Amino acid sequence: MRTPEDRLLAEGLDLLQLVAKRVARRLGRRIPVEDLVALGHPALLDVVRTYDPGRSSFEAYAKRKIRWAIFDGIRRETRWRSAAARASALAASARFAEGRGAEDDADAPATQEDYAARLGSLLAGHAAAMALGLLSNQGDVAAVPDAADSPEERASAAELAQAVRHAVRELPERERALVERHYFDDERFDRIAQDLGISKSWASRLHSQAIARLGELLRAMR
Repeated sequence: MRTPEDRLLAEGLDLLQLVAKRVARRLGRRIPVEDLVALGHPALLDVVRTYDPGRSSFEAYAKRKIRWAIFDGIRRETRWRSAAARASALAASARFAEGRGAEDDADAPATQEDYAARLGSLLAGHAAAMALGLLSNQGDVAAVPDAADSPEERASAAELAQAVRHAVRELPERERALVERHYFDDERFDRIAQDLGISKSWASRLHSQAIARLGELLRAMR
């Protein structure tokens, strides 16, 4: 007879395959699905051990933990350097979305115009998050171009890097500190939150506020 943990593991293995295939597709299939599954498997085992049904659904909890484990694993594996920049960008975008979730649920747009404005802000935020992810992975986009890029693409990357760094300097002090330390100094969120005297969940919300503001600043620079 299967235990509750066995049932969760069986469900989790299906979710692991789903998340790995989705990440592989978004990375342009630069990394085999089976390698992504291997990166996410330890996280799944941890999820099965620590899952609390009173806090969230198993599916949502497992997907989130597996996705972050895969992104972290890609960044740490030198053999996947060609995919690491895109993984960092996707991770930044996902973190922005997670932080925005509660806010968007509590304050749904009332009109079509409100919805269009919210969507524009959300897309700008995701674009800013992905730009930061690319910048953080390469240290400096202008200084470390991809060998396959054309001169025009390298010039665009350099222009983007300059615009992002300028916009970051315009952020309020705590938002700027969080963004610079996480993306430019590669510090963990929990360490930054501790130094700022806030919880990790509040740091996530602060991050989303910073990214949303950054998106608007970058839009204004066009």
